[in-house]
Amino acid sequence: MKRLIQIILSIVLAVGLVACGGRYSVPGNVLKKAIAISVDQTQQDISQQLKLSAAPKVNVDRVKITDQTPLKIEGLDGYRVKGEYDFTLKLPKRQDKLADNTFDLYLQHQTVDKKQIWKLAEQDGEAWKLKAIE
Repeated sequence: MKRLIQIILSIVLAVGLVACGGRYSVPGNVLKKAIAISVDQTQQDISQQLKLSAAPKVNVDRVKITDQTPLKIEGLDGYRVKGEYDFTLKLPKRQDKLADNTFDLYLQHQTVDKKQIWKLAEQDGEAWKLKAIE
């Protein structure tokens, strides 16, 4: 009887882990880097338009995924990921924390020689512009 209970608990635990792991497939560190790249690009564009010497550094603090949809990007697996994040702008003389910002990103995923490669994807008309996430 004790063995039967252990087997049932093992099965329930295994099913629970698979169910939890399958909901969001983009690793958190990849998503934080993708958001940082996106915010950093926006900051650089603004700095260029305002003729500032340097764009502030960006540090993504909290990420909350609200929706993730699988799709194909140039024939490879990808995801459209939506959610919220907080980030800190590191300025020369101070830091500003900005909370509850929304994001809507496209990420492409592939495996090459057992290595996971992620790219930030942006639609440019009918084509995709891809940027590697380091």
